[in-house]
Amino acid sequence: MKLHALLIYLFVAWSLGVTARGENEGLEGWVAKAQVAMDANRWEDALDLNKRVVSRYGQENPLREYGAQFGAVYFRKGLCEMKLKRWDEAMRSFEICYRDFPNDKADQGNHYQKLALLKWGESAMAKEAWELAIQQFAKFTDERDRQRDVFPQGVFYISLAVCHYKLGHISEGNENLEIAIRNQADFPTPDSGIIAGFQALVETALVHKDEQALLDFIGKNRGGLIIQQEEMQKFSTVLLKLAGDALAGGMQRAAVAIYQVIPDADDGTTERIKLAAMALIHEKSGHLRGAFAAYRQLERYFPRDSGREVNLYHLVRIAVILREEKLAQLYAGRLLAEFPGSVRLGEIREAEIDFPETTPAALPLKQEAALAGGLTLPQTPEFAAAIDLYQGRNYREAALAFSKVQRGADEVAATFAKFYGTECLRKLGDLEGLAKAVEALEKNPVLGAARLRQLKINALWEAVRMKKWSLLAPQASDWLDHKIPSDQRAQAALCHGLALENLGHRAGALDAYSMAMTADAGASEEIARQAALHALRLHHADPDVQAALAGGAATKQDSPGFLHLKEAVALARLFESTLGAGTALPQEFRGFLNPHGGL
Repeated sequence: MKLHALLIYLFVAWSLGVTARGENEGLEGWVAKAQVAMDANRWEDALDLNKRVVSRYGQENPLREYGAQFGAVYFRKGLCEMKLKRWDEAMRSFEICYRDFPNDKADQGNHYQKLALLKWGESAMAKEAWELAIQQFAKFTDERDRQRDVFPQGVFYISLAVCHYKLGHISEGNENLEIAIRNQADFPTPDSGIIAGFQALVETALVHKDEQALLDFIGKNRGGLIIQQEEMQKFSTVLLKLAGDALAGGMQRAAVAIYQVIPDADDGTTERIKLAAMALIHEKSGHLRGAFAAYRQLERYFPRDSGREVNLYHLVRIAVILREEKLAQLYAGRLLAEFPGSVRLGEIREAEIDFPETTPAALPLKQEAALAGGLTLPQTPEFAAAIDLYQGRNYREAALAFSKVQRGADEVAATFAKFYGTECLRKLGDLEGLAKAVEALEKNPVLGAARLRQLKINALWEAVRMKKWSLLAPQASDWLDHKIPSDQRAQAALCHGLALENLGHRAGALDAYSMAMTADAGASEEIARQAALHALRLHHADPDVQAALAGGAATKQDSPGFLHLKEAVALARLFESTLGAGTALPQEFRGFLNPHGGL
């Protein structure tokens, strides 16, 4: 369904309710029959009956004969024509209703005169006559009776936004879409309408290559864009394609920002697409270790992926470049065992990669409880405002808001508020506060499996706080052997990297940090950023990297130091373009951005 068609549907559904409630008992039986047909969704019959009314009673100056109320016949006729997608005829009907049956001081019988302007604009929008639609919408807002002309304001402002986007007016579109988002509860604004408007924004930003406008909008309105998964599913396919288009068009940050709005589907489809995209982003940026981490997750967590053959091939190819000979052999063996007829095996043989005699199978993943959440989140205005702050990544303000929710809330709302209070502390990096808050939080089943699992994973953060690296390393590794949501996998990977780094396992730490950067396409923005900075710190502290950085082109380009420098340079540039999410690269690493030797 096209997004503007969805908006028209929402409008018409509302309008039918209005006409049913506002039935004018003074009109003759034909009008009543037409209304009955409309109520039964018999649109062809209803249109025919309304045409008969016009033919029988509308030829000899119906305004003088019946008064302004006769305009309602044309309004209903227009609604039928909209339902039948006869947009030109509908616009004509609404024009007649508005123009030929005006209300005046003596006769206020046409309850739909100004609403006809609204429907005229909707019909023009469906016809993709964007300028005409904006014109009629503006006329309606100027002339409507604010007491009588009630209409679905959320859908209205989204429709205005879409029309502006279609004309390339991004700032005007954003203004109207933000009105709909800010007043979501009061209008109300349907979630599906918000995502339809966002879809139009993304399409326009891609056409005009205005990445910054899209990033600014998402940054400002992220909380309003996070909607229920069942609603988002209607748009996931389109948004995934748009993110792919942004990636293909060189707008990496925009692509990642779009991916972050789309929740993972229960079947893992969305997560697989995101991981494949992150692999492409990291490889195009020259950060092969990140691409390798993304492909390893695809291979490990989605063994039945239809793209498994290609994933295994990429793992072999990149492992060779990274000089990970044992891993190259491991994945080459799996490719041979699972796809003995693969045309890619010839390329691997030409590269003189030895196939192992036996290939150990991956250990089975440990199964967790269902990934779904608990009950629907509390619907009070106070909690909704707090969760919007949280989803908008305003964690300090959200923590205060959740604290206020706890006071005077019922038990369920208080439990959820306490949980999200702990999440705010975790995302802010306040591990001392997190430890105290988690200890005081009852592990109530109402939170659901995913949130209760997060409370278990918080034990990793407690080990980080206590710097118990020898204890943390196996605990984090164990969580990575579980099938858990991508955001929780990103946490486990970062904690694993911290443990390995402090235990002196540099290569393992870099691999873990790369997994943390790619696990959830950066949706856990603070995790991806921390992982990238820790990896850069490891590179910066490497004497071989520093020697290569100082030596420039004179350094042997096949030396480990030079190869690690290339990795650091790629990661630093990727931080600036994507992983930092707008945060500037710290000064200590800026030397990686413009190294000697033309890297």
